[in-house]
Amino acid sequence: MTRTPFYLTLLLGAVMVGLFCAPSSHAQVYKKVLEDGTVVYTDKKEAGAEEVQVESVVSEFEPVKRATDGAIMTGQESADDEEGDDNVQASIAITSPAHEATIRSNEGIVNVTWAAQTRNVKGRLNYQLWVDNQLTYEGPSAGVTLRDMNRGEHRLRVRLFDESGTELAVSDTLVIFIHQASIYNPALNSGISSGNSSGNVNMGGTSGQN
Repeated sequence: MTRTPFYLTLLLGAVMVGLFCAPSSHAQVYKKVLEDGTVVYTDKKEAGAEEVQVESVVSEFEPVKRATDGAIMTGQESADDEEGDDNVQASIAITSPAHEATIRSNEGIVNVTWAAQTRNVKGRLNYQLWVDNQLTYEGPSAGVTLRDMNRGEHRLRVRLFDESGTELAVSDTLVIFIHQASIYNPALNSGISSGNSSGNVNMGGTSGQN
């Protein structure tokens, strides 16, 4: 079996690329087998060469872009979107505390912060903080400090409004847990021992987390 020299293989590849990618759709390609078995393709008709049917294909590709939802957009669609995209977009999320966080504070103090992302929104933004379905704060600040919150579970949610009062977005509901130290019957800390006539138990000033 005759092997084609490496340099001839490279030459053959270059010729094939040049012929098949030629801009003319009417170019004729000829195939000729040499004595040593080398196959040569050329655009010149020679003795012993046979015609090769080649279909020229010309493709033009638009640049591919992806929308924010991952869908593929053509160049025309993306251009139309950039020219006429004046839709209002907004989102908001509570950044602190974390969801299902446990906060230990005898004073019931909780610092709540949030962040908004907007597009094509003009004017000042306004926020509402709702705690357990009750309006607790309303204003332009991106955070507040809550005080005197009772121990137990609480649910927080923030609503975002534009300057005209139109609601733009609502955050996910955030759940937090307030823990406070409690002292049972502090009057017993005077040293009353268990088993006395009053039947009271000496707690010894012990406090626990609830």
